[in-house]
Amino acid sequence: ELKARLLQFVTATSGVPSRGFGYLQGNDGNTMNFTIMGTTDKGFPRSHTCFNRIDLPLYDSKDDMEEKLKIAITMVSTGFDLE
Repeated sequence: ELKARLLQFVTATSGVPSRGFGYLQGNDGNTMNFTIMGTTDKGFPRSHTCFNRIDLPLYDSKDDMEEKLKIAITMVSTGFDLE
């Protein structure tokens, strides 16, 4: 379930295209890759669903990253916004 929520968080869809990730579409209908961008911000991950992109802060530990990512993908699905 967390994988589906992560996909929903980044792409605005909870399912992988039937032909695979190589066929993810952006908001304009063109194929757009799933992209992870590192940031120096230490806050929560941010998504750009139009571009299938997640801005993932460079956390000090894997545990910190997992905690913040779980919070972000869980809160978004309930309609809570951290901004």
